[in-house]
Amino acid sequence: MKFFNFHSIRTKITLISIVSIIAAIFVTSIVSSVYIANFGHETVEQSMILLCETGKNNINYYLKSVEQSVNTVSTFIDEKLDEIPDSDFNTELSNHMDEAKEFFLDSSENTNGVLTFYYRIDPEISAVTNELGFWYTNLDGKGFIEHEVTDISDDKNECIWFYEPKESGKPVWLSPYVTDNLDEIVISYNIPVYRKNSFVGVVGIEISYHTLGEQIKNIKVLKSGFAYIIEDSDVSIIYHPYIDILSIPVEKRPSIPEGFYDKFVKDEHHILYVFEGVTKHSYWLHLSNNMSIVVCVPQTEIDNTWQIIVWQIVIAAIVVIVVIGVITALVTQRFTKPLKELTNAAQEISKGNYDVELKSNSNDEIGVLTKTMNKLIDDLSSYIGDLNDLAYSDALTQVKNKSSFDIALKEIQKRIDKKENIEFAIAMFDCDGLKQINDKYGHDKGNIYLKNASILMRKIFTHSDIYRIGGDEFVSILFDEDYKNREKLQQLFYEQSLEISKRAKEGWEKVNVSVGIAAYDKQIDSYADDVLIHADHLMYASKRERKRKGY
Repeated sequence: MKFFNFHSIRTKITLISIVSIIAAIFVTSIVSSVYIANFGHETVEQSMILLCETGKNNINYYLKSVEQSVNTVSTFIDEKLDEIPDSDFNTELSNHMDEAKEFFLDSSENTNGVLTFYYRIDPEISAVTNELGFWYTNLDGKGFIEHEVTDISDDKNECIWFYEPKESGKPVWLSPYVTDNLDEIVISYNIPVYRKNSFVGVVGIEISYHTLGEQIKNIKVLKSGFAYIIEDSDVSIIYHPYIDILSIPVEKRPSIPEGFYDKFVKDEHHILYVFEGVTKHSYWLHLSNNMSIVVCVPQTEIDNTWQIIVWQIVIAAIVVIVVIGVITALVTQRFTKPLKELTNAAQEISKGNYDVELKSNSNDEIGVLTKTMNKLIDDLSSYIGDLNDLAYSDALTQVKNKSSFDIALKEIQKRIDKKENIEFAIAMFDCDGLKQINDKYGHDKGNIYLKNASILMRKIFTHSDIYRIGGDEFVSILFDEDYKNREKLQQLFYEQSLEISKRAKEGWEKVNVSVGIAAYDKQIDSYADDVLIHADHLMYASKRERKRKGY
């Protein structure tokens, strides 16, 4: 009973300590809750930005491959046209078309998702030469076949793919439209071609509208967040993962909320808007073809990410407060340091520092709270780790992805800009025949083919990261031992891939990969991208040589 003598100094100190400790725990819980709430918002926002940038990079990389194919063909055609003498133009144009067909076929077969390609001659020239051009289609994915060409209409709206590049005199991406005679919704990239500065015609590639959608349909944020594509010119929805927009009459299509439209035209990238009564948080970025990708998630789900953690903190605090009244007299002196550590830990968490470890050798209330906080820290760290894995690794092959490669390349560029004495090389890999395997055996076998190829890459280039930057393209940045032994490693890679292919019983079990390795030369390379371009050229040279030898 002496312990509860309210006139004793010990009792008064104990009561003051109890009250102070309870107040401290409440303050710590509130501070932690505020920090974690803010951090939860920032974490989801950063993940949206990261996913949006990843989606943008993936789409732009794909669009870039289409542009590169058409640019290569148009350059070839321009050069060949300039070589034709004026006196032989009408007679040699037919031979020129045959050359262009072969070149275009080879280029298109190396570009994923191409539905059609064409080279159409201006009607004014056709009237003299009787040469209309050509049009190839690949609707079933089994290979390109030549399709009968139709006359170019005088209606510019009907043949916008021809008249827009002709009138603008520059390459253009067109919005989705239904292609002539095929009843297919496509997106096309078209370039005007010239002979001695005189317009001759248009070359272009059409990709399926749904192929573009495939690039973003797997983008997920929390439980119900997703991505969609809009047209920049009128801010209308072009592709939606859950709505077949283009099959709906224009007057019945869902419109962009006014709140989104107003901020979009002001170039504000974080937009909060209401759609069908649901408040959504979104982030958008421009694509390279006059469209934009938008990633959105309901505001309620963003709140849920931190509210659960806050409730855990509140519950843990209540438990500690109930228990602490019984044992506070025995452990009063042990409260100050742990509470300070908990507060510091909450502040570090709010700054994004998860390398916080709270140590506790006791099983009392502070020990419970410490363990609970450690669990919360571990859960948050795991959650962020999962997001980083999702954003920076390739789900199929388990190597790093295009976003991770872009970051690595930027770090190298910083060292180049600082004039550091850096030695590195870039190895470009291209898995030959993936499309044929997919077409013949199915995409599941194509996935096996890609996995086997990536396994061999990691086996040979053991000191270097492997990145998957496209459907069948991989790249590695070589330093130190891999850099010094790059030629031997390239030869070893070919030897082991040949051995694997000889033992393979099925086509997808083989490893047929073209490799190009280019080393950085500070005398000629100003940018890391220059080395990447050299490696890409060497890879295609290797691909041609391997094809010539029948590999």
